[in-house]
Amino acid sequence: MPGTCAFCGNSHLTPKTTRYLHQRHNEMLIVEDVPCLECDFCGEQYFDVGVLKRIEEDHRAIASHRRQPARYVQVAVESFECLATQP
Repeated sequence: MPGTCAFCGNSHLTPKTTRYLHQRHNEMLIVEDVPCLECDFCGEQYFDVGVLKRIEEDHRAIASHRRQPARYVQVAVESFECLATQP
């Protein structure tokens, strides 16, 4: 993982956990409490390749019904062009 932010150049990256959205074909998996490094200045997040591979493997297992997720959520989907403008 980087020692400085590739986006803004800041050298202060803090270990945190975050929510990660993984898309596979037309399916999405929301993974909570994913470890990452986050830039203290711009918020860019960096993930270890092992963490991302684990998420991909788990998503494949869920998609092939070899594993059940902790829960399901209903998510609304909207095109940006169709968003209502606020007065």
